[in-house]
Amino acid sequence: MANKSISLFIVLCLACFAGCDRRDDLEDIFTGRVWHLAGFYQTSDWKNPNLSFPLKNDYNSHDNLSAYNISFFTDGTVLVALPQGCQLTAMWTADGNERHRTLSLSEWKTIQGDPTMLTGYGKQMYDNLKRVAYYQGNTYYIQLFDDSKRYFMQFADLSKYN
Repeated sequence: MANKSISLFIVLCLACFAGCDRRDDLEDIFTGRVWHLAGFYQTSDWKNPNLSFPLKNDYNSHDNLSAYNISFFTDGTVLVALPQGCQLTAMWTADGNERHRTLSLSEWKTIQGDPTMLTGYGKQMYDNLKRVAYYQGNTYYIQLFDDSKRYFMQFADLSKYN
């Protein structure tokens, strides 16, 4: 009887952990929503949000950051909309492995406006997006990090907070 109980326990444990693969569901995290810029940050440990602080800038503090947004689509495209009348598109790929969580944005194209004329938050966001290498997040927020994992932009899905 004890052997049957132990065998049953082992089978149940295996069944519970069989579906766990320690990878993010990329479509669930990135697609199906508009991500609004929440700010630019610096950190000494990209896995510990308590060690992050906002970067100071000289831009218009009355600028509505939520008007700067990015949308990821299941076909591998991303749309960036900036309030300065500039819209850009790129291709995105990501690896949701818990250890790496890489994100790549490439093949940038201008849909509307001129990205060389961007200023302030628009220029900072566009410049940072071209350097994105890693991400962290969930369906409420995403953080897009540069190669050093010391600087990131945070975006929020505002529909989750209304």
